[in-house]
Amino acid sequence: MPHYAAHTVMPQRTQQTSSYSPNLTIDCMLANVSTQLEADGCVLEFSEASCRLTTPDKLTPGEFVKVRLWLEGDGSCVDIQLAEVRRIHKHWISVEVIQVSPQDRMRLKRFVDARAAMHQKQPALINRLLIRA
Repeated sequence: MPHYAAHTVMPQRTQQTSSYSPNLTIDCMLANVSTQLEADGCVLEFSEASCRLTTPDKLTPGEFVKVRLWLEGDGSCVDIQLAEVRRIHKHWISVEVIQVSPQDRMRLKRFVDARAAMHQKQPALINRLLIRA
């Protein structure tokens, strides 16, 4: 009797188009919650010896980075452990949120929902972020 291996085919990204840069972090403050989340921030490059400010052109679409998203009136940040850079245009960086802890995701959702309720609007999606750096 022939043996067939059951497997699931999962789409995979090619190594040429996606990379993870653990030394690059986007540090930003949530500035606007309208149809999408917008933040003001900067790109930081970490090394063993230091941390320095760098420019958005260090990033490439398809690259994976960390994002620290600070919320107004909150003393701590939402730690987005993994985000994919989708687009870079001048000083704007568009990222897709991939991995964030359930607690941070819930805290961000509550913050966004509260802002939307104040302005009687639909809450913005929390899986995309537009950052001015």
